[in-house]
Amino acid sequence: MTGANLQQRSVRDMLVCRKCGAEFPEARATRDGWHYRCPEDDCDASGLGEGLRRKDDVPVLG
Repeated sequence: MTGANLQQRSVRDMLVCRKCGAEFPEARATRDGWHYRCPEDDCDASGLGEGLRRKDDVPVLG
């Protein structure tokens, strides 16, 4: 089975900065898997759910 062990990046692995709008893989936003910050040099947003959100998180209207 060729390719069965290839890791694919899912939407769940992508983050979006609420401040600057940048999209990036989760691994670029953390070194320890616990603290998150926007990897863009000119942005200081941090924290999942505060400054950053998962790309698949859709706001609920109503």
